[in-house]
Amino acid sequence: MHTRTEAFGLVRMEGGTVRGRAGHLINTRALPLRRYGADPPTSQSQRQQQQQHLRPLAKLATSAVLGLSLVLSPPSPLCLAKQLSPAETIVQEVYEVVDQHFLDARDGGYSSERWQELRKDALRDLGKGKRGEEEDARRLAKRMLKRGIPSGDPYTRLLMPDEFERLSKYDVSGVGLNLGTREEYEQRVGSARDVIAGPTTTNNNAVASGYDPFVVLGVVIHSPAEEAGIRQGDRILSIDGEAPAGLTPMQAAQRIKDARSAETRLRVMRASDGSVAEVAVPRGKDGEAAGGAAGAAGDLVRWAQGKGKSYPVDFKMRKGKDGEREGYVNLKEFTARAPAGVREALKQLDAEGADYFVLDLRDNLGGLVPAGVEISRLFLGSDAPVVYTMTKGGGLQDRVPHPATYQPPLTNKPLVLLVNKSTASASEIVAGALKDNCRASLAGDTTFGKGLIQSVYELSDGSGLVVTVGKYVTPSRLDIDRHGISASFKTVPTMKEQDEYIRSCRVVK
Repeated sequence: MHTRTEAFGLVRMEGGTVRGRAGHLINTRALPLRRYGADPPTSQSQRQQQQQHLRPLAKLATSAVLGLSLVLSPPSPLCLAKQLSPAETIVQEVYEVVDQHFLDARDGGYSSERWQELRKDALRDLGKGKRGEEEDARRLAKRMLKRGIPSGDPYTRLLMPDEFERLSKYDVSGVGLNLGTREEYEQRVGSARDVIAGPTTTNNNAVASGYDPFVVLGVVIHSPAEEAGIRQGDRILSIDGEAPAGLTPMQAAQRIKDARSAETRLRVMRASDGSVAEVAVPRGKDGEAAGGAAGAAGDLVRWAQGKGKSYPVDFKMRKGKDGEREGYVNLKEFTARAPAGVREALKQLDAEGADYFVLDLRDNLGGLVPAGVEISRLFLGSDAPVVYTMTKGGGLQDRVPHPATYQPPLTNKPLVLLVNKSTASASEIVAGALKDNCRASLAGDTTFGKGLIQSVYELSDGSGLVVTVGKYVTPSRLDIDRHGISASFKTVPTMKEQDEYIRSCRVVK
């Protein structure tokens, strides 16, 4: 079963804070969990507070913003006065996350009223089992999900603490940082004006002219970045002495990961007070972040675990059907290393005289969506649409960050993608983007058809909740979920056939 997730949002509730995506901190000291039996809040401010309390900071990587759309009724003072036990808290957390953020993307008949009844049933049945309280709560939470989530969604599920612990050790930058734009941060966390300190009279020279610094969307718990003191909302002014102006967040994270020294030096503007500090972030126990390990939420980079055992890209020069030089690139998975690997492969094959390129995505089940976006832009340029997302309470929107300055495609030579029924998820984003922009033809079989987005939340007992929070469609608004993307050829076409196909595509557009 293909269960790779495209959004990786971790939310932890502990001691007056919520740990957001990959461990970033959100201040919730004034936002206690709703008491057992309490009805949802009525005022706009209460709804906003509740939304902040269980705010998913999932990165779409596609950068979906999770909406809140509820019909709310007055709370009961008696119920509000009752404190939740640890077991009740687990049930309540599962209820609230699904209630606020689950998207019934496949129209399976999800009912919020039914979901509320299942919560009441679970709270009533707590303590009737023979297991420990928390274990019993997890059992009942699983029962809620089984009965309340439509059967057509196989992805929304509860992760046991050991499963979630393994999952939470992954990140994109190699040191535990998750970066995004200011707009992305504002969309996910709310108005950032009260959180992110801007340049002051003492630090207004800290920011390079024309560069709006990336914001730390999250920090992996116990990672080198967290231990170095970097926190959610901090702004990255420079990486090893250079401002990452003109880069996307994914490219900036890649620059951090690719540093060859034992530590990466970051110039950081603190979210707390606007002060600027130089921070040295260790590269991990072996002096290098590893890559290529697969996790339940996609193929992310494991930090401080030694060197990676595999590389996601293979390439070679082959002879085409009519004797041309075919630059063949096989991409096995979308890890943080993949964009740099594909870029290097294209450069080398181009230098060797490739007449056209073949990007093999067969049996590639996906991984990091930002990696897919970056690879698409190697062929499209930075201004072309790549993917649109839809979340609860919102229509289709382009949430993918675009670089501040236009970046042209790395190559304009003809391109063919090889796909099959196991080409899924991030692979389908690439295939859809390149096909819809008339940049490439697809050869092989119809792709798998996974167009759903998941976020992962950490609950107060250390378990995790994977929830479908959105779906994506191709630039031409094609809904690929359960349908896939059809190929135009069974095998790699001749360059004459390829040229005719691209011309025809552009006429239709």
